[in-house]
Amino acid sequence: MRSEIVVTIVCYMILFVIGAVAMYSLDIAKEQVLGVSSNFFQKHIINISASLAMFLIAMNIPFNFYEKHVTWLYVFGIVLLGVVFVFPAINGAHRWISLGSFTLQPSEFAKIILILYLSIYVKKNKSEMDTFWKGFALPLLISLVYVALVFVEPNLSTALLMLAIAVITLYYGGAKLIYFLISLVAGVVGLVLASTFGLLHTYQLGRLRYFFGGGIAPQVDIALKTMKNSGITGSGVGSGWLKVYVPEAESDFVLAVIGEDWGFFGIIFVLLAYLFLTYSLMRVARYIEDTALKVFTWSYASVILLHMTINLGVFAGFLPVTGVPLPFVSTGGSSMMGLLTGFGIILSGLLNKKGDTAKNYEKNSEATRKEDDMDGK
Repeated sequence: MRSEIVVTIVCYMILFVIGAVAMYSLDIAKEQVLGVSSNFFQKHIINISASLAMFLIAMNIPFNFYEKHVTWLYVFGIVLLGVVFVFPAINGAHRWISLGSFTLQPSEFAKIILILYLSIYVKKNKSEMDTFWKGFALPLLISLVYVALVFVEPNLSTALLMLAIAVITLYYGGAKLIYFLISLVAGVVGLVLASTFGLLHTYQLGRLRYFFGGGIAPQVDIALKTMKNSGITGSGVGSGWLKVYVPEAESDFVLAVIGEDWGFFGIIFVLLAYLFLTYSLMRVARYIEDTALKVFTWSYASVILLHMTINLGVFAGFLPVTGVPLPFVSTGGSSMMGLLTGFGIILSGLLNKKGDTAKNYEKNSEATRKEDDMDGK
């Protein structure tokens, strides 16, 4: 298991560095091309520092504390999602808690709280997870409280992502596959009904119509041109100029910066880093005996993979434009803090959980290695 954890940490560091270099390149390009100064690199370093602090705090809280107080954590998530409506809207949306020049997006933390709550719920109801009510309907209704609060912010993409994360967590916990398929159909029907009865905002409808109409959003078109102009190997850090005209290049479309600087190979390298990261996390979960921690680790890895897939899909024009950042690379501080807090919770369970000592983990690791050796033979 130690090797998987080492690979995981190395992948985190690689993504941090890639994000920092991308922000540095964007700062240079903006100053050279537009004659304006930006502080994306500095902001990225501050976000990493704050995220690592939250990671250390989460790691040093025993996992049984989370289990004992999970209901209060769930309520705290509701409070966080509700507080945003107290603050003035930004661009017509109540998604952030504004503290001077610092903004916090509670939905990024709510994702982690939700999968933690559901993972512990799975452990407590393990014998009934194959039933419709206890194994699927009830926990999904509990999850819909979070989904509804995010939806009315409004933040459709994050609400749908949160719903998908909840369903995936329940599936990992033992819910039947048919329930997963039912939820997928229900989600599509719900989206159609929301559109029909005017529950979606104009800009949300515009994005969906634009996408399903076969058009390419203007920001996607510009982002893809950065790849076209940079070729296979890219133009070098700080040398490109087109990225400065890409909207949200520091967050939602950070792949445009990486693509222009490092070319097609740069994009592939980033994707491989995510694949190694999520795979190593899944491998770590194989050694975990505790049901709650195992399901949480699987779900956490899926959150990262979903974020990466959606961000890449938007960049490539395969998905409608959303506000899903690229984990650990974009300047989204809330996303980074939420995800690193989740990793801290995983390490907390591995290092501090009572009843699952290091000896048990080593024993499980040795058994798994022997199993792999037998498979190889």
